[in-house]
Amino acid sequence: MSSHPLSFELYRYQILPIDRFLQGDLFNDIGSIEELISRKNEFFKKALEGTTNFSSGRQDTITQKLYEDENFYLFKIAYNKSMHRETKDFRAEVIDHWPSLLVAIWNDPEKQFIAVQRRTTAVSSTEVVVKTILASITPILESYHLRAVYESLFEKQKFWSLLHRYEGRIRSLEFELITPNMANISSSLSEDLKMFAKATNSIKNELKIQSDPKSSLHLDEENPTLQGLVEYSSEGGGNISLKIEGINRKVHTSKTVKEVSIEGLEVNNSNASELSKIIKELLR
Repeated sequence: MSSHPLSFELYRYQILPIDRFLQGDLFNDIGSIEELISRKNEFFKKALEGTTNFSSGRQDTITQKLYEDENFYLFKIAYNKSMHRETKDFRAEVIDHWPSLLVAIWNDPEKQFIAVQRRTTAVSSTEVVVKTILASITPILESYHLRAVYESLFEKQKFWSLLHRYEGRIRSLEFELITPNMANISSSLSEDLKMFAKATNSIKNELKIQSDPKSSLHLDEENPTLQGLVEYSSEGGGNISLKIEGINRKVHTSKTVKEVSIEGLEVNNSNASELSKIIKELLR
């Protein structure tokens, strides 16, 4: 890879028990859901390190671990994009092409980030990479009775800008929230909502408000409940969608993924440690 600017799109994963109400010993030395949750990052680490290649089954990939430091990993993933070309003697040939991208995973209990380099020559969407990684480690996670669920991060100001831009035209507002399992990002949510999600054994929760067809929603940026839902969602806890009069498709915050960039650094195996430190600083 060259020293061109590196742009990473940011996602947050949360690690949740598959069933909070499972009776009896879960496995081995884990005797309660509370203990399982307290050790969730330990088991995520085992799932991550027990997977040698992040592959979807439909796409050939090669995975190389460039750097590891306790709970931070930097991977390079290459995708097979065989190319068809014509030669000067009028023959057709197929050549192997393996464009690669970088993926950083921070498995700290208060971070839980996945940062994916945006490189369309390798893959059309960074979300595809996140989905493939988590799907690859799912069998091992499931053996620990855990599930990893992700959402993208987005700039909350972009959401408020949407509200102001389409004021008087917003017909519905829908939140799809991951059941909170990270205290540092869920403090903005009401205790009732958090307790209800856990008490009902849910993984994801949908909250939708809708106006009369002849009217529109009144969405005040100073409303504390709305503020909390937006804050939690923007930190990777959920996705927000808007139905706006005159626009056929819903507008989703997941389409405006938060991004960080690094300039002036040539990426190679020898400076993977330096790159990892820079990414960690940008994610703090």
